[in-house]
Amino acid sequence: MGGSVPTLLQSDAASCIAVAERMIALGTHSGSVHILDFIGNQVKEFTAHTAAVNYISFDIEGEYIGSCSDDGSVVINSLFTEEKMKFEYHRPMKAIALDPDYARKSSRRFVTGGLAGHLYFNVKKWIGNRDQVLHSGEGPIHVVKWRNCLIAWANDAGVKVYDAANDQRITFIERPRGSPRPELLLPHLVWQDDTLLVIGWGTSVKIASIRANQNTSTNGTYKHIPMSSMNKVDIVASFQTSYFISGIAPFGDSLVVLAYIPGEEDGEDFSSTVPSRQGNAQRPEVRVVTWNNDELATDALPVHGFEHYKAKDYSLAHAPFSGSSYAGGQWAAGDEPLYYIVSPKDVVIAKPRDTEDHISWLLQHGWHEKALEAVEAGQGRSELVDEVGSRYLDHLIVERKYAEAASLCPKLLRGSASAWERWVFHFAHLRQLPVLVPYMPTENPRLRDTAYEVALVALATNPSFHKDLLSTVKSWPPVIYSALPVISAIEPQLNTSSITDALKEALAKLYVIDGQYEKAFALYADLMKPDIFDFIEKHNLHDAIREKVAQLMMIDCKRAIPLLIQHRDLITPQDVVSQLTAAENKFDVRYFLHLYLHSLFESNPHAGKDFHDMQVELYADYDTKMLLPFLRSSQHYTLEKAYEICVKRDLLREQVFILGRMGNSKRALAVIINKLGDIEEAIEFVSTQHDDELWEELIKQCLNKPEMVGVLLEHTVGYLDPLYIVNMVPNGLEIPRLRDRLVKIITDYRTETSLRHGCNNILKADCVNLLIKYYKEARRAIYLSNEEDEARSKRDKNLASQFAERSLGTRSIEVKSKTRGGTRCCVCFDPFSIQNVSIIAFFCCHAYHTTCLMDSTNSISQQQKKPPIKSPDELSYYEYNNGDADDDENEATSSGSPQMRCILCTTAAG
Repeated sequence: MGGSVPTLLQSDAASCIAVAERMIALGTHSGSVHILDFIGNQVKEFTAHTAAVNYISFDIEGEYIGSCSDDGSVVINSLFTEEKMKFEYHRPMKAIALDPDYARKSSRRFVTGGLAGHLYFNVKKWIGNRDQVLHSGEGPIHVVKWRNCLIAWANDAGVKVYDAANDQRITFIERPRGSPRPELLLPHLVWQDDTLLVIGWGTSVKIASIRANQNTSTNGTYKHIPMSSMNKVDIVASFQTSYFISGIAPFGDSLVVLAYIPGEEDGEDFSSTVPSRQGNAQRPEVRVVTWNNDELATDALPVHGFEHYKAKDYSLAHAPFSGSSYAGGQWAAGDEPLYYIVSPKDVVIAKPRDTEDHISWLLQHGWHEKALEAVEAGQGRSELVDEVGSRYLDHLIVERKYAEAASLCPKLLRGSASAWERWVFHFAHLRQLPVLVPYMPTENPRLRDTAYEVALVALATNPSFHKDLLSTVKSWPPVIYSALPVISAIEPQLNTSSITDALKEALAKLYVIDGQYEKAFALYADLMKPDIFDFIEKHNLHDAIREKVAQLMMIDCKRAIPLLIQHRDLITPQDVVSQLTAAENKFDVRYFLHLYLHSLFESNPHAGKDFHDMQVELYADYDTKMLLPFLRSSQHYTLEKAYEICVKRDLLREQVFILGRMGNSKRALAVIINKLGDIEEAIEFVSTQHDDELWEELIKQCLNKPEMVGVLLEHTVGYLDPLYIVNMVPNGLEIPRLRDRLVKIITDYRTETSLRHGCNNILKADCVNLLIKYYKEARRAIYLSNEEDEARSKRDKNLASQFAERSLGTRSIEVKSKTRGGTRCCVCFDPFSIQNVSIIAFFCCHAYHTTCLMDSTNSISQQQKKPPIKSPDELSYYEYNNGDADDDENEATSSGSPQMRCILCTTAAG
């Protein structure tokens, strides 16, 4: 066995082995238990003991493993969890067997025994594990096997079988006479099925059949019989061998025996002793025998150091297989039994011969195709398939059939990553790797990064495979290789003649994988990829577009222009124009310039002001309809240059506008009349200039053209007096439809006059109404006070009556004021304090102390024999505040008492 086994046994020695359906357990003299797969690779290791491991046992599910050792301990480990149990018995333990249903049952039963001579039956109770002694007193327990409910063990006296389900001992089979002592040559027990127990001891083989004693009554029901009579044991086969039995196992309806052959010169008696280590032992043999001891096959094993080993140094274990042992030696495909022979330094795997031997023979004779056909027919195991494939590929390589060899690799190498890698590097060494690249797997198996990188570099260095490189980079998942080594191999080719578009695109893909988005963008721009704009937005590469303006415009100007305008803070209009101008030989850059500058002007009229002179010419070349609006909107172009361009291209209306802006209105008018012949436009142009001389020029130039004179008469109403034009018309000049035009002029003039009179009347009425409203609003007042003044006012509610009781002869207060009070009271002329003040301010800009105003007002009222004025606290808000009513008289009537008025304004009004 290969894998990890040779390494493990270099510094240790194997002592025992156990085989489950999914794994192998190997015990060593150092006390370790190694869990291996069937190839020999180590999966897990348990450092369970401090002395040699004597025996290992799996449960039927292969989830738990038990081991015992000379250190007196029994250890049970879970293979898939951290569960571990250890039991100390303080004497070397030689055998252990787990309950086949150990993983399924909570009782966690096992049996074990050793040199103490006790066979312990351990069961987990609710208070803990408990040992029950099933047997003792007949010497050490050498081996124990558990099948279903039957437990078989061997001690110095012989073999006993116990029924765990019925808690009874079934039988005792005596130790063969003349057999070596068990400590020199161990007995071997193996359950061939649920009822057959095979015993190999010394040179004796016995097969015991255990059957149920089914005693039935006459009516078909079972009789009640004692438990001791429920099972019977029969010895169905027995024979003697000429060799020592180091192991035994079932082989269909036959047996496999591991035979130990001592040296001939020893002259030893098999019945008495065991050969010592004299270096004269022969190779151990695997013999297939019938139950009658007829030999069917014999094979000597190539075991290292066999000369020095004794019979007890070997052991035999077989892998579980489905089906009955009485299957005529036939097994279903995949169910062939495997046998493991263990020596201190070797583990040998044995299996029945089959058609794979035929395949090996074909390979030995060089018939590779026939061997491959046999393998494809499912006649060989996976290891042989690899061997056939490797030899066949070697044959094709020698024949220089590289393409055929590459096409067969997926079928021959299958899921072996190491095989794939070996052949990848072999093809690379032969410089034929490009033919293998299309067949290389990217998963199941996934190879090392180096294999994929070497393959990509091989494609990159050959221009004929650049397209294959591109397709490979697109199809392979980026996670399986590093892009940087491939990039390093491609970059030196960028400035050479071997560069191709496919290589550039592949390099761009690799840049994206490596996160170098700006370099990838530069290559995509050179390759004119239409999806480059999505790439820019996805990776936020707006800074990178500064050097690729021309390429972006060539790819899609409709998407490039908004992008450039949106990010003109990163790439200025000067940069865009300079790059487009520099690429003039490659394409029609002027059209792209026109589109860019036009969009830029619409976005921001001042952003491209340095290029408005250029833009005038571009409009003249590509979009004359937009030239005049541009000339009207822009203030940053040179009038002389613009006029020259318009003259060259005979753009008349644009000439008129430019001449008007240049101040040469007469020349502009001449262009309109003489070249455009549009009198209405001429009138509109003259009206915008506000120049009387220009009107005269217009009239002079129209006098010689009767039709223009008629149009001039129609459209000058509101600008010129029609009589002035009529007086200037030469006598005898025939003007078409003159009468109708004169009638229209007079009618329009009357209508205009009527509208003006109506507008003046409306304006006058509005002015009067607004003045009246302003006067009324100006007579309103606002009462200003603080909270303390208001509280004081409430305490002095009799203030108004005190004013009313004053005699009519009281001297009237002489009003002395200025036109505007400023910040002083208009009665007492004292300045207003900031606090503790009560003020009444009118919208006429006069203000009074409340007491001063009320004293003056009541004095005037008494002289006029009117009711006294209420105090501010007794007046309602609208009687002195800035209300919205339009009629003060109505308000005075509704309140029932005179309102508080500004004394100065009232006196002036009176």
